[in-house]
Amino acid sequence: MTRVTYINKGNVEIVIGFLNQFISQNYYSPEAFTKEFNTILVQPQHDYCIKSDTYKYYHPEVIMNDTYTFREYRGVVKDALQQYFFDVLPNVYLHRKNKDKPHLFKLPLKLTLPFTYYDQLIHQFKVGQQSLCLFQNYNHLPQRSSLSHKNRLMTNQMNYLRVLRQNGVDADCIANATYLPKTYRLFNENECLQFFTYINSQQYEDKIKTDGPQFIIKMGKEVHRGRGINMLFSQEKEELNKKFDKGELCGSVKTFKVAQQYIGNPLLYKGHKIEFRVYWILASTNPIIAYAYDKTLIRRCIYPFDKFSLLKGAHVCNTAIVKSTLKKMQNEDDDDNDSDENDDDDNNDEINSQEDTLFIDWKLDHLQDILLKEGKIQNKEWLQNELLPKVDRMIIHAIRSTQHTFAKDSKLGEFFAADFLLTDELDLHIMEINYNPQTLNTTESRRQQHFKMVYDMVDISNAYLRSRYMRFQRIVEKLLKELEEKKQKVKDLITNQIGQEIHKAYVDRLEQGISISSNNLFRLLMDENLEGTKIYKDLIQEKCLV
Repeated sequence: MTRVTYINKGNVEIVIGFLNQFISQNYYSPEAFTKEFNTILVQPQHDYCIKSDTYKYYHPEVIMNDTYTFREYRGVVKDALQQYFFDVLPNVYLHRKNKDKPHLFKLPLKLTLPFTYYDQLIHQFKVGQQSLCLFQNYNHLPQRSSLSHKNRLMTNQMNYLRVLRQNGVDADCIANATYLPKTYRLFNENECLQFFTYINSQQYEDKIKTDGPQFIIKMGKEVHRGRGINMLFSQEKEELNKKFDKGELCGSVKTFKVAQQYIGNPLLYKGHKIEFRVYWILASTNPIIAYAYDKTLIRRCIYPFDKFSLLKGAHVCNTAIVKSTLKKMQNEDDDDNDSDENDDDDNNDEINSQEDTLFIDWKLDHLQDILLKEGKIQNKEWLQNELLPKVDRMIIHAIRSTQHTFAKDSKLGEFFAADFLLTDELDLHIMEINYNPQTLNTTESRRQQHFKMVYDMVDISNAYLRSRYMRFQRIVEKLLKELEEKKQKVKDLITNQIGQEIHKAYVDRLEQGISISSNNLFRLLMDENLEGTKIYKDLIQEKCLV
């Protein structure tokens, strides 16, 4: 067997260790660090990043040519990763609330892109030592809840709009920056009082008699897939009034609920309310770089729309609600409806077949065709010239309103989905934003669409990781030369100039010769490497920027 000798390995390890310490932020919980067990059964190693990055320094092909990844959660994303890339931990699976299973695995040195469902590698491992090394990217952002928690997203929008008003921007700027419908935060005493005053007024009673329900109640925290969503019908109003004593208990009841204005005039397709989902990613937070996926999931509610309907499935077009409703409908026709042996919806072909008919298409071109046929639009370029710019601008404003909460770190990213609603007048609203959005395995066509999306996400991550690798190769070589010539400790070699060079190298950008694949279906949303309004693809006017 040939023995590989690494020249100057000792000094390379010293430099690599210093660089990881110099650029890394720490997100881990000290309590988690002392635990004997974790949910992925991976043993933290205190010198992992030194060993992993040193190995990659001597083997650039690991980063420049290949992708080494793993995922602990079964499903379409894991399947896609295993089809296209190297799964270095194929037997790692999630062990929820693990308190007795010991560590079985170690992170391989070749790992370049851990693509986990949960964010253990941020909170249960020391970043820059045990995980998330200099030559790795990660698919999670600790502060993602700023976007995905409805209470936080609403608060961020309100603060964002307040700052714009304080800086004297005009009404058009405010209108374009408003991406959510009007919402009352029931955990805010003043807004809670305003809400209960209104819903117990004669004006409100008159309104619902003619226009139907005016609010949809949502749980603000991390509750998705239709859970925690209720229309404010009379029974729900009575229960809410009882809990808050018609507003007398505002400020004392602990809650994360929000009351969002219900859009009572949605665009309909064959008599059903429809929504569409736009998948998008934060590729980096240092600086902010974001992309949106060109293929868009259009879905319709399971029941025909009637603003007075008491059926949740007529108002909420959520996948989980659709599937659970279809399952109930199937059970009602099943003589053996007491059996619960198979509770895996993804393996139920009849449910999947019915459910898939509720998803209209993966392209907004289909929506444009529908609107042209119905005479709602005349412009055949409406999608490109009007709808997509609005979609992108709303996501950009959502990012701008929350980015002050983000850790500024090139290794971090996140996969999101924004759910949009069009009104009959073609006004646009974001209803909510989810992270780790569902990627269902209902038909082979949809499976392949999701596979392509996962591949394209990794393609973008790789482009920025490879660019960073190239920059830090030069930094390592420079520090090695200084180390050998001056015979000093690495930390003593770091002048202000070299420190600035390191920070500049850590800023994500694409290097010459590195590009994202030409058939990648993600489009650029924003890139803070650019200047002025070009950061936002000229979708926000300069007068609206503060």
